[in-house]
Amino acid sequence: MPGRDRAPEHLSRRERQIMDALYERGRASAAEVLEAMPDPPSYSAVRAMLRILEEKEHMLHEQDGARYIYAGRWVARNRML
Repeated sequence: MPGRDRAPEHLSRRERQIMDALYERGRASAAEVLEAMPDPPSYSAVRAMLRILEEKEHMLHEQDGARYIYAGRWVARNRML
């Protein structure tokens, strides 16, 4: 509908698990997200889902040496990553 914000995108079960892990921690690396997930997929799959969630603008990342630290957009609004 014109003039309205677009509806939030549907999150898959795995995307929701990742967002829940980030919400609980505030910030986390891919390895930390993987540890927090029940019956986790591969590390590569988690990294791919993190990238997709960032493309959907649900989260941001900052580089910390060789790894990325991810945080939900709500964290970025309240403080610097």
